[in-house]
Parts: sequence; C-alpha cells; structure tokens
Amino acid sequence: MSDSGQSAVASGRRGSSAVRQIFVSLFTVGICWVFVRFGSLLVTMAISHTWSSDDPVVSAYAFMFRVVIMQFIYPSVLNIFRPAFIPLYNEIKKQDGPAAAMVFAKGLLEIGMLFGVAIFAWLWMAPDWTVRMLASGFNEAQHAASVTMMREMAPGLLVLLFAEMYLILFHAEKSFAYPHSAEAVQKIGWGLGILLLAKLLHVPDRAIGITYSLACVAQALVCVVGMRRTFRWALPLADLRGWWQRWGWRTAVLMGPLLVGIVAARLRDIVQYRLQSDLESVSFVSVEYARQLTNLPVAFLGTLVSLVMLPHLASILHSDGQDQHRRTLEGTVTTLCLLSIPIVSACLVSAEDLMALLYLKADWGPAEVLTCRQGALAVRVISLGFTFVVLENIFMPGLFSIKSMWWPTLWGVAASLFQIFFLFGLARAGLSADSAWLLAGVAFAFPLSRLLKNGVLMLVLRHKTAMFGGLALYGLVVRVGLILLATLAVHAVTAWGLQRAVGEGLLRIDGRSFLAYKAILALRIGIPAAAMGLAFLAAVWLGGYKEQLVGLVKAARSGRKGRPAEASPDAA
Repeated sequence: MSDSGQSAVASGRRGSSAVRQIFVSLFTVGICWVFVRFGSLLVTMAISHTWSSDDPVVSAYAFMFRVVIMQFIYPSVLNIFRPAFIPLYNEIKKQDGPAAAMVFAKGLLEIGMLFGVAIFAWLWMAPDWTVRMLASGFNEAQHAASVTMMREMAPGLLVLLFAEMYLILFHAEKSFAYPHSAEAVQKIGWGLGILLLAKLLHVPDRAIGITYSLACVAQALVCVVGMRRTFRWALPLADLRGWWQRWGWRTAVLMGPLLVGIVAARLRDIVQYRLQSDLESVSFVSVEYARQLTNLPVAFLGTLVSLVMLPHLASILHSDGQDQHRRTLEGTVTTLCLLSIPIVSACLVSAEDLMALLYLKADWGPAEVLTCRQGALAVRVISLGFTFVVLENIFMPGLFSIKSMWWPTLWGVAASLFQIFFLFGLARAGLSADSAWLLAGVAFAFPLSRLLKNGVLMLVLRHKTAMFGGLALYGLVVRVGLILLATLAVHAVTAWGLQRAVGEGLLRIDGRSFLAYKAILALRIGIPAAAMGLAFLAAVWLGGYKEQLVGLVKAARSGRKGRPAEASPDAA
C-alpha cells in the first residue's frame, strides 16, 4: 500500500477513534448527569407534591431558579468564560508550556469569581427591582415570595459561580468527574433538603431557598477537593496586572463577540419572561414544568455534548489537524440527529402521560390537572424544534474551536431579535391570559428561533470545515426524516391501541388509588416506548447507520470499564 493510502487509513482510524473517545467522555459525564437529572426531578417533584401549582411559592421557585439562575446568570457566565478560555488555554499550553497555561487559568478564574461577587451583591441589594423588571405581570403575593427567595438563594448562587469557574478548568483538562459529581451532590442534596424541611420538620415557607444555598455549598466543597487533588491548589490568587499585560487583550478579543451575543440573548429572555408572567399563574408554572421535562433530554443530548465537545475539538484541531476535526464533527452530528428521534417521538405521543406521571400529586385538584394538560401542549410544541436545539451544542463548540466567534454571535443576535418580534406579535394579538394559543406561542418562541439560528450555523460550519460536503448533507436530512416518520408511526399506533385497552385522559382517575394510577401511566408510557425503541433500532439499521449503533455500544462498554475505546497506537 502506498504511503498516501496508509496515511488515509490511519487518518480514518484516528477520526473514528476520536469520535469514540468523545463518546467515552460522554459516558463518563453521563453517569454523573443521570444523578444530576435525578436530583433535578427530585427537586421538581418535591415541590409539585408539596405546594399547589397556583401557590406563590411555586411561581417564585419557577422564576428564581428556572429563570434568574438557570436562564440568565449561570449560562451567561459559562458561555462567556468557557468558549474563550478553553481554546486559548490549549494554545498557551502548546506554545508556552503547562506552567504558563496554569498561570493564565488562575487569572481568568479569579476574574470570574470577582464577577460572581458582583452578581451576588446586585441580587442581595436590589431584589425588588430585579423581580419587577423581569416579572412585571406577577401579583403582589408572587412578587413578595420571589423577593424573599432571591435573598435566600443569593449566597448559594455565589458559591455556585465559584464552582462554575473550577468546572471550566476541569473541562480544559478533559477531566469531568469532579465537577459533574459535584452538580449531582447539589441537586440530590437540594431535593432531599426540601423534603426534610417541608415534610418532616414542617418548615415549608423557606425550605426551597435555604436548602438551595446549603446544597450549593456542598457542590463547591466537592469541587475544592477535586481542585486540590488534581491541581494542588484551590484559590487562584493571581497577579491580575501581569495577567492582563500578558493575555488580557487576547482574551478580550475572544470574549467580545460572546458578550455581545449574551446581552442580546438576555434582552430576548427579558421580553420572553415579561410576557410569560402575564399568563395566569397555573399557565406560567405549566410552561416552566414543560421546559423542565424537555430539559432532561436536552441536557443528555445537548448540554452534555457541548461540555465534552469543545475541549476535545480544540485539542484535536491543535494536535491532529483539520481533517480529523471535520470527521469528528460529522460523526457527532449524525449520531445526535439519530438519538434525538426517540425523544421527539416520546414528547409528541406521550406528553400528557409524562406530565401526569411526574407532576400530579396524590390530592390533585383542577389546578394540577390543568397544569398537566397545558404542560403537555407546551412539551409538544417545544419538541418540534428539539433536534435543532440539541445540534446547537455541536455547532457552537465546532465554531468556537476554530476561534470563529462572530458567526455564532451575529446569528445569535438575529435569532434573539426574531424571537423578540415574535413575542411582541403575540402580545399585540389580544389573546387572553388563559389562551392556549398564547401558551403555545410562548413555548414555541425559543425553538423557532433555534431553527433559524442553527440552520444558518450548520451552513457556516459546513463552509468553514467542509463538513458533509456535496450531497452528504441532503442524504442525512432525508434518511433522518424517514427514520423519524417510521418511529413516530409505530409509537403512535401502539400508544393508541394501549389507551383503548387501559383508558385515557386525566379525568378518568376517580376511584383509583394514586399508586395504581401512576402504575397505569408508567405502562401507558413504557409499552409504546419499548415498541418505538425496537422500531427505531430497526429503522436506523436499515437506514445505513449501523456504524453509529456499534460505535455507541463500544464507547459505552469502554467507558464502563474505565479504559479507552481504541487501544491502537493510532488512537487520538
């Protein structure tokens, strides 16, 4: 075989190995995220089974945690610091050595922690103004509960942002166990703390906020232990003046576009939640519960991939070249498109049963039944854009890894403006606060903007990296579409037949015990899902994606055994 032929084979082997190693990392992070998502569900179920959906405390939780922390603050800090830090850290490490890279890391982490202190001071000193700005439609009871909870959660948010800075450094070193096990400790500890204070100690009014702060302290302590064991330090304590003279401008150039995009996204979210707060209280909570439910697969297939992809792609580009970088992108995009199919099918077919299984409490009333029905509508609407929401978590790291910061920023701004105008149109439509059209529009605004943004980013990434050249992209779209239709058809027919046998509808539960009803719901979800899973595997196999299934199995087995997926010398 010629040298060029051997080189091509070796390149293909390294590309395949890189994809498998990414999925080994995904498997490692996924184990932790199983517990993170279990903890998140535990928190939501503890709240939904303790307070009625129309209780001001539930609105305060949905606003403070789901909106302020998880929509505004946490992702903003992460999406400014992480994409700028990891590629530059890898570049400095290669050019100037590990010691210089660690000095750079300490400086940026200290800046991030000081930023966290400023955010804490703002929330502690101006909670009333913040709630009025973001949730102007809240009534007085909802407003008062939100102000109280903001002050209770602010200390926890401060240490959460400290832990977030540690997470960024761990990711740069492709070390995922400590930061994500710390997240699992936080979520599970928070859920158990709510149950302890509200159910056993009968202190429900302040249970959510106080236990959140305590759980965040536990998360930060786990990260500190990991930092000391991995890097032999915990507090950065950098020379910020010297750091700025050496790396400040390079970092600012990368952060500038990210900051523009974040500001536009947060303006979009302000409009989104001001309109959502005008919904009646049950509808507001229904949309947030629906987002919580759909965030489970987004976390596993999207956010989880984003956390792993950027450090791997940056390392691959610097060590193995553009061709392997392209192969890695293609393999990951294809696999995630396929994995999103059963999630979309489950959301479309079993949305109402999923909402009832998770959020109906034993002494349900009309408010809880309405929450499930409205939440099911929101779940179905959100799922229509699910695949493109997930793929954003590949396209963004792919562009960041080649230091292309402005394309994601500009199209992020365009998508935010599109969503703002869409929401203004809804607000001007004269729909009532309990309108199903208004609820569906509020839920669909974000997925619709992701369709616009990520459709363009896919084309940009294709142009810059030659990803899916020629007719390959169109072949992917057609085959994935056919697999989705086949999977959805089997799922819907099976669910329809089972519902005729065991009954359907949330109101047909009178006279049945709570646990028996939950068991029936589990059957109505599980049996069609099993049939759907078999149909999906068969369709994927017949559709020509056998190698993706085999690769996932190998990665899972390798990750479970704690060894690399590829043992050959060519492994990346």
